Amino acid sequence: MKLKRELKVGVFAIIVIAVAWWGIKWLGGQNVLLTSDIYYVYYDDVSGLQESSRVTLRGVDVGNVRDITLERDRVKVEIAIESEYADMIPCNSIAEIGAAGLMGGLEISIIQGDAEELIQSGATLEGRTKTDMIGTLADKGTELIDGLNVTIDSVNTLLGENASKINELVSNLESMTASIDGIIAASSGDIKGAMGDLSSFTSTLAENTGRIESMLANLDTFTGDLAEAQLIEQLDTTVEALNGVLSAIEAGDGSVGKLLNDNQLYDSLTTAGDNLGLLLEDLKANPMRYVHFSLFGDSEEKIAKREAKKAAKEAKREAKAAAKAAKGGVSLLVEE
Repeated sequence: MKLKRELKVGVFAIIVIAVAWWGIKWLGGQNVLLTSDIYYVYYDDVSGLQESSRVTLRGVDVGNVRDITLERDRVKVEIAIESEYADMIPCNSIAEIGAAGLMGGLEISIIQGDAEELIQSGATLEGRTKTDMIGTLADKGTELIDGLNVTIDSVNTLLGENASKINELVSNLESMTASIDGIIAASSGDIKGAMGDLSSFTSTLAENTGRIESMLANLDTFTGDLAEAQLIEQLDTTVEALNGVLSAIEAGDGSVGKLLNDNQLYDSLTTAGDNLGLLLEDLKANPMRYVHFSLFGDSEEKIAKREAKKAAKEAKREAKAAAKAAKGGVSLLVEE
């Protein structure tokens, strides 16, 4: 029993040590459960870079920094990259040190080359240092501060040269505000009256809210009645009927259509109009040819006498004609 208890304690201690060792390695950026390939990079300066700093490929963590050592005038950095990414690193790739973020810290980014040959484990990558973003911002901040100092000096000089004008402007502003205060004080009664009228108007609106709502309701009802009356449909029907009438007229149907489309009828009416015009002109020039009238009128006796004269004239004319005819016949007999 005693031996078994000691064995259990020993096994437990070994497990605890192994887990602690794995945890330390994991916190240091190393995963002992994964296999990694080792590469070396040389830099002139690695200020800010630490062991366990991450190594990225296209923004993805693929390894970490294992060791940093100084060799003469250069710094040797040992990096470990997981073996599964080894076939993605050509031999002319570049290991660039740059800022990991605005909060500080450095990391190594693998910039892939274009060579077909892949880098082998234990080989050396070309190293390069990227411009520090924080340092750049600091430089820009320094330049900005210098510019602000120059601007402030210019403003101070301008204010010093125009101090009298500025004082005069302030005095004018004070005088203007005093005048405005006087105007407001003088017009306070009018303003109060206007506010009172406005309050009365709003009160009147509030008292007549029911009437206004009734008017709006009536308006809604009226618009609803218009919609129910189908006024638009009736207008459409009327327009269609009118189009049919116009089509019939254009086709020559009916009196109006014949009048508009029958050229012979149009010519006849034109001729009749011309004849009527000539008749009216002749009537105006010779009215006695068409109109017979007497101031006092004709009696039946006068009419009878006139008819008798006409008959006598006709009888004489016929007698003369007969005499001429008889005379002509005698002359013919004598000649024979």
